[in-house]
Amino acid sequence: MKKFIFLMMASAFLFSCSNNDDSPSNESTPKSGVTFEVSAVNNLTNGMGSRGALYSQEAVQNITNVKVYAFMSNGSGDFLYKKTYDISGWTAGTTFKRFEVVGTDDLVAGTYKFLAVGRDASDTYTVTPDPFVVDNTSYANVEAMVAANGGESEIFAGSADATITDGSRVSILMTRKVAGVLGYFKNVPQQLNNESGVNKTVRYIRLTATDANKRVNLSTGTGVSTETAAYQIFQIDMNGQTVNNGVYTGNDLSGQGVIKVDNSQLAGAFMIPVANVQFTLGLYDTDGNVVKTWSVLDGTTNVFSLQANHFYSLGIKKSTGSTDGSTPGNPGQPGDEDSPIDLLNDQNIVITVSPAWELIHNLTVQ
Repeated sequence: MKKFIFLMMASAFLFSCSNNDDSPSNESTPKSGVTFEVSAVNNLTNGMGSRGALYSQEAVQNITNVKVYAFMSNGSGDFLYKKTYDISGWTAGTTFKRFEVVGTDDLVAGTYKFLAVGRDASDTYTVTPDPFVVDNTSYANVEAMVAANGGESEIFAGSADATITDGSRVSILMTRKVAGVLGYFKNVPQQLNNESGVNKTVRYIRLTATDANKRVNLSTGTGVSTETAAYQIFQIDMNGQTVNNGVYTGNDLSGQGVIKVDNSQLAGAFMIPVANVQFTLGLYDTDGNVVKTWSVLDGTTNVFSLQANHFYSLGIKKSTGSTDGSTPGNPGQPGDEDSPIDLLNDQNIVITVSPAWELIHNLTVQ
């Protein structure tokens, strides 16, 4: 009987598993049949308050649904869909799960590409084409799509090539196919003169982009451009917040387990990768009119690309549950302290990424 092991990981960092998860095997000889050994390094934490909210640069994951899709070579350079394997028993916070496939679901010998997808079962993505068609759906065309921007949440995927024979072993690494964007600000004035010198009441903070994608190729992590339209990444409505010494006291995220510095505003979102985009940070009055705006820079340029598994943060928020970067059992280190952007002082706005994401970016505004 054909034998092979699938090993999947949700990041390229150290392997870990909780006490409630299945323990990984130390056996060097595969058992009869197909066995999936699925790993996800990041435990579920309060860094993500819900499937679409993002409150720090902690590398968290909320995977509850994992599938492996098998695509077999057609001998002409393409790989066509054959079977889907559901990794049962995966719940939020699971870090390791072993899944044995019954013999009737084994694959015939041949050359394959395997695509592993990990997602929140309640997300709004559609994995297309829907449904996959045996001997027709191409590996290169598999995408995740949201019906409308704003519906993005975290989604993982990874792929590997393998020639399947008895005893084959395949390793698949899953990484995020979305980017993370966070905004952390303090001392937002209640009153501010607009560009015409007229005093206005500030009500909204908005981060907008010149473009956004609704589709991402799951094998490459590349956003698929279908339209060009301005997109509001997030908005913070300060209506109802108290005012102290002329600045808003901050949005209350205590219900999501978020601790912030005084007089601060925090919001974040996931975005599908998009190329050649510009960000604008702005303060707006009660009618939605511009009071003040800043152009966001990546180094010295205001045109940059959002890449999958990269995190872009205006201001620094290392941990949701503290202002010094500490988490339970893990004291904060110097330099991990919260550093929200002070909008009274027009200081540079810095975008960073946790090392547990693929890359840290430093962006500024002017």
